[in-house]
Amino acid sequence: MTSTPTPIPPRVLLGDAASLNMTFEDQYQLDERLRSGSYGVVYTCHPKWNTEQTYAVKIMDRSKLKKHDDESVFREVAIMKELAGVANVVQLIDFFASPEKLYMVQVFAAGGDVFDRLAQRSLYNEKDSRDLAECLLKTIQALHDRKIAHRDLKPENLLLANTFDDCEILLADFGFARMLPEEGRLTTRCGTPAYVAPEVITGAPYDCKCDLWSIGCLLYMLIGGYPPFQGKNLKDLFRKIRSADFIFHEIYWQNASVESKRLISHLLAVNPDTRLSAAEALQSDWFVKSDAESLRSRDLSLNLEAIRAFLPKTKWKAAIHAVRVATAAPFWDPDAVGFQSKLQDLLEDESDDEAQPMVSGEESASPDADKAKPKRTLKFLDLYELKRKLRKGSYATVWECIHKETGEEYAVKIIARKELDPKEDETILNEVSMMLSLTGNKYVVQLYDFIEEKDAFYLVMENMTGGDVFDRIISMKRYTEKDARDLVIVLLKAVSSMHEIGIAHRDIKPQNLLLKSFANNANVKIGDFGFARRVHTPESLTSRVGTPSYVAPEVLKNIPHDTRVDLWSIGVVTFVLLVGYPPFIDNDQSVLFEMIRNGKLDFNEEDWKDVSQPAKDFVKGLLVVNPKERWSAKECLRSEWLKQEPETLSQVYLDGSVRNIREQRNRFQTIAKAIMWLGTSTKNTAEIVTQAQDPVPDCNSAAP
Repeated sequence: MTSTPTPIPPRVLLGDAASLNMTFEDQYQLDERLRSGSYGVVYTCHPKWNTEQTYAVKIMDRSKLKKHDDESVFREVAIMKELAGVANVVQLIDFFASPEKLYMVQVFAAGGDVFDRLAQRSLYNEKDSRDLAECLLKTIQALHDRKIAHRDLKPENLLLANTFDDCEILLADFGFARMLPEEGRLTTRCGTPAYVAPEVITGAPYDCKCDLWSIGCLLYMLIGGYPPFQGKNLKDLFRKIRSADFIFHEIYWQNASVESKRLISHLLAVNPDTRLSAAEALQSDWFVKSDAESLRSRDLSLNLEAIRAFLPKTKWKAAIHAVRVATAAPFWDPDAVGFQSKLQDLLEDESDDEAQPMVSGEESASPDADKAKPKRTLKFLDLYELKRKLRKGSYATVWECIHKETGEEYAVKIIARKELDPKEDETILNEVSMMLSLTGNKYVVQLYDFIEEKDAFYLVMENMTGGDVFDRIISMKRYTEKDARDLVIVLLKAVSSMHEIGIAHRDIKPQNLLLKSFANNANVKIGDFGFARRVHTPESLTSRVGTPSYVAPEVLKNIPHDTRVDLWSIGVVTFVLLVGYPPFIDNDQSVLFEMIRNGKLDFNEEDWKDVSQPAKDFVKGLLVVNPKERWSAKECLRSEWLKQEPETLSQVYLDGSVRNIREQRNRFQTIAKAIMWLGTSTKNTAEIVTQAQDPVPDCNSAAP
C-alpha cells in the first residue's frame, strides 16, 4: 500500500501499494545500513528525487514475524498517524506493505540518542537537565491529550533531531503505544523492566499515568546518571519498583536542587492516583520557581561519568528477550502477558554481548545495588518448617520456624494476601525494602529472607525471644535511671544510624524495642518497619501514620514531616521509661491529639522528684512542638544527661516507673496499636504492618 510521498508536510500512506503499482523501491534509494536483527534491518534512505533529504527506514521480513507482531506494526502505524505534526515526535513519512515485507519510512534522528550525546559532553548542569525534562514532559502531555499512552519510555527512545541542538528531543518507538479505550484503562503488561510502572507489573488496570512513572525514572537518570531501580534479578528489581525503593545517593545528588528531587519523588509515587500528570509536573516548583541562573550553577558534570558507565548496559536484547524474562518472572502470569515484539527492539542484534539488560545481574552503576539480596525461587515450606505460633492477628501470624538445611531458628511473619487490598502490597514491600537497607545494622531486627507467594507474604526475621523493654523492666530486681538511660542510648544510636541513610521509622515506641533473649538485657533492637519511609527531601512525608500516644504534633497537624518525628517519639519513650506512663494520655483520642498538638508537659512532682534534672532537660529538648527546634539524634547524644556518671544514675531507683508499667501493661498494649489516619477517619493497620502483636500472645499452638 502506497502513494507518492511528500516530505513536507509528513504524511502516512495507508493505501494499497499493489493496486497503485508503487513500491518502496520505486520511490526510495537505500543508503547506509544502521543495524540489523533477526526480523529485519534499519537503513538510511533518501527519496529518489531528492538526494539531500535523509530518512530512516525499517524493513521487516514478514515471514519471520509472528501474526501478532505483524499486526503490531499496523497498530504502530495507526498511532503515528494520530501523532502526525506533533512536535518532538519521530514522524512517519511513508509506510509500504507487500506480502513479503513491511517498510516504515521515518524522520532520521541525526543526533543519536540523548544519553549518548550527554556521555560525549564535558560540562553539564541542572539547567541542561531541566531543558531536556521540559521538552519530554511537553511531548508526553501532547500524547496524553490525545489519549495515547506510550508505555515504553526509556533512554534509547529519546533521540535528538540533529547534531547541534542537545535539547531538541524526538520521542521514538511507538510499538507499545495504545489509545486509551472508552473505559479509560489498559491491561496489557508491557514495557522495559527498569522503567515500567508498579501498576503494570501487578496487572492492575492502568492509564497514561504509567508514562509519568517512566519519566520519573528518566529525570532521575538525567540528573543522577543512573537508573533509580536496579536489582540482582527481575524479582528483586520488581520488588524495589513496587515499593518505590530508591535513594538519592549523596555522591551523585549533592549538587541537585531540592525542587528536582521533590518532583522526581512525586513522579515515582506507587499510587497512580497521587502521581503527578505531565501538566502538573510542568507546574512544579522546579519549572516555575527555580531560576535558570541558579540551576546553571548546579554542576552535574561529575555525573556524566555515571552515564558513561551505564550506557553499555542499556543496549538491551530484542523485545523477544523482554518477553522471555517477563514470562519467567514470578510476578507475571505467562497466560496473561501480552508483551508484543516491539519493532525497534526486533531489529536490534540479539547476538550482541553488550545487549544484556542490567536487571539480569549486570554490575550496577548505583552505589547500593549490591546490597539487594538474591531471592529464592522455592516455596516457603520447601525451605522452612513451622514450629509454634507466637502471635496471631486478623491478617498476619507470627510463627517460630526452622531452616530445614541449616537448623537455624527464626521468626516468620506470614501475611495472608486474600484479606489485603492489592494496594496494600506496597506497604509490605516497603517494609521489606527498609529492612534490607538496614542489613547488618546491629541495632535493628534483621530480615533474613523474604518470599512472596500467590496466597501469602513470608518475612523471615531474627527471632527476638526476650520480649520488649517493658518485659525487661518488669523482670528486673532493681530498675534505675542508669538502666533507662542505657536503653535510650541504644535507641538513639539505632535511630541515628537510620537517619544517616535517610530512613524515618515513624513508629518508635517501647513495644518495638525488642530483646534478643531474656539472658541478655543489653541486646535491644528496633523492630516493625511497616511505617518506615525514605526521606528524599526535608519535610517530604505526608502520610499520617503512627501510634497515638507517641505520634509527633506535625503528623496530627497534617504538616509534611521527616525524620524529626522519630525524635519526638524518643522523647515520649524516655518519659515512659522514667516514670512509667506517657506524657500525653487520654481515653478520648480527640482530647489526646489536642494535648499532643499543644505539647504542654506536666512533670508531676511526686513521680519526678527522684529523676535528675538533666533527664528532664533531655525530655524537654525532644518534646518540642516545632520540629525545627527539636533536638536531633546527634544533639541528644551530646546532651548532659548522657554524659552523667553511671554511678550517680545507678543510685536513682525508679520503683514508681516499674509499678506503673506493671499495673498499666495491658492498657499500654491496647493504646500501642499503630494506625493510619485517612482524612477524618482512621484505619487500624497494626496487624498488617506490625508484628501482629496481641495483648496475650498465643504461644502454645503447634504447627499444622
